[in-house]
Amino acid sequence: YHSYPMENFPSLWDKFEDLIKSDRLKMPEIVFDEVKDEEIKKWYKEKKLKPYIRLTIDHIDQHKVRDILSKYRTLINSKTGKSGGDPWIIASAQEFQTSVVVTQENLSGEEDKPKIPNVCKDLGIECIKIVDLIKRENWIFR
Repeated sequence: YHSYPMENFPSLWDKFEDLIKSDRLKMPEIVFDEVKDEEIKKWYKEKKLKPYIRLTIDHIDQHKVRDILSKYRTLINSKTGKSGGDPWIIASAQEFQTSVVVTQENLSGEEDKPKIPNVCKDLGIECIKIVDLIKRENWIFR
């Protein structure tokens, strides 16, 4: 959100809404519930996007989450719980094999501190940034 604020990129957010309502953009409910940004929460609510975007835990194989965490133990910061949704994002991409993970994170240069792109790369899951999604969808903004 911080790279593409709604007030500066309203048509981009309209495109996100279209992807969500066409069932092409999803997120695990644990990630949905983690969102702290009040503007995004307000947007979800105003646009009534929750039923479209939210993947319930029932849709994601929890064994996949466990396997990810056993292999990438430091994906979640055990002291703060930070990034608690990350293994769910990756597991949901595994569950829906045609999925692409979209994140603003970069590859971590530290093997003992993997981020979503590191795990995706290791597991053969496509992982792109928002700008790559914009290019892939051939969105043009004037």
